[in-house]
Amino acid sequence: MTDPDSPRRALVLDPAGTTTASAIAGRLTSAGYTVETAFDSTAEPGGPLDAIVYEPGLLDDAPAEHTADQLLAAVDKLGPYLRPRDDGGSRIVVVTSRDGLGWPSRPALAAESGALVSAARSLALALGRTGTTVNVVAALPPEGSPLRGSGRPENTHLYEPGALAPQPVTAQDIAETAAFLLDGRSGYVTGQVLYCCGGASLLSSLSV
Repeated sequence: MTDPDSPRRALVLDPAGTTTASAIAGRLTSAGYTVETAFDSTAEPGGPLDAIVYEPGLLDDAPAEHTADQLLAAVDKLGPYLRPRDDGGSRIVVVTSRDGLGWPSRPALAAESGALVSAARSLALALGRTGTTVNVVAALPPEGSPLRGSGRPENTHLYEPGALAPQPVTAQDIAETAAFLLDGRSGYVTGQVLYCCGGASLLSSLSV
């Protein structure tokens, strides 16, 4: 069994080097985790893992292809490091974009986002009995992202839905959402997509 006084360990997979991943790492550090950040999804951690966060950079329009394949390969490689159910289990959180609901000017990003959701749900099904949960944070592009304020897509009447909240989403908001899903008190939540979008998905005719 895990020593209750030993620090929890988290690995943040950040191949694109994003502000959001840095915010998540900082939030977990403040929560008492020992955090490792890896820019290579094939990196090996320094010990058993309580948490894995995969942030491929879709919110920053970073070049990202085959992100679902990379997620699956990383989880397969890191599987031996995940704590078993009898040792408290582990948490996996995937950060993606609400574009997975569909958006005309970013079809490639939408496809990557949708694939990540499908991969994460499949991992939740595969790992449920092992004590590992897998969830997704789907967010609006945070402040500072080049995707913000892109305007109406060409040849459409559509405007990107804005948040209902009076302030824009930040990387710290996304970090707090990820921390919620990584917390032990969320241990009965798995296979879910939590939208950190200030209610924007409620306004989208493309949402489900």
